[in-house]
Amino acid sequence: MNAPEFPSPRTRARQAPAVLRTPGVRLLPFLLFAAVCMLGFRIEVVVETITHARHATLQVAPPAALAQTQPDKPADNSSDKSANAPTDTAADKSGAPMADTNSVSSPNGKPDADAADAAAGATPGQPAFNPSTLTKSEIETLQRLAERRDLIEKREQDLDAREGLMKAGEARIDGKIAELHDLQTTIEGLLQKYDKQKQAEIDSLVKIYGAMKPKDAAGIFDTLDMPILIAVVQNMKEAKVAPIMALMSREKARALTEELSQRKQIGTATE
Repeated sequence: MNAPEFPSPRTRARQAPAVLRTPGVRLLPFLLFAAVCMLGFRIEVVVETITHARHATLQVAPPAALAQTQPDKPADNSSDKSANAPTDTAADKSGAPMADTNSVSSPNGKPDADAADAAAGATPGQPAFNPSTLTKSEIETLQRLAERRDLIEKREQDLDAREGLMKAGEARIDGKIAELHDLQTTIEGLLQKYDKQKQAEIDSLVKIYGAMKPKDAAGIFDTLDMPILIAVVQNMKEAKVAPIMALMSREKARALTEELSQRKQIGTATE
């Protein structure tokens, strides 16, 4: 039998590093596991940071932006409560004030009238009007309707202007008519006053010529103008006129007789 061979010291020195390297290879999985755990911890921290930032953004964002991010279909009350619960909890923890969903405001803090009108006019469960969904024919129809509306409004304005001019003209005409009535009343009053004065003068002449002698009165009648002579004779009594006409000149007496006859005929025809 051969004797067992023992390794030489040089051989042992060469094999020693191999034995020493074995524990280093076994530590590598532990290092990898530790690195994975640290990476998972950092990922969890990043996720929590993003979650808190998202909750803060949802609390600060205006209701109009929240309405755009939410789906059009109405959700059940249970789902609303479950969806709002984390937000409320996060808001309570963070201490940030909750946004007022009843008031519609613009990003600059002022009330958004368009958003309020849209919210008031929108029917629950129906999507908002989107002009981009209209077809070309519908757009042309709307344009024609808008032009027609503008034309009708212009015609209404023209009619209102004409009506105003007509009313102003009627007011001026009514004023002129009132002025004419006043002028007529004034003229009639002046005529009546003149007639009274004229009649008073004729009555005075009648008394004067009636008190005169027929011969003296006849001489004056021959020189009077026919209108004055007729006015005096018509207001005198026939018993007073007869002796005076007998003493007048023939031409004057004849002309006076013809004029009185014509006036009598005109008065009879008028009656």
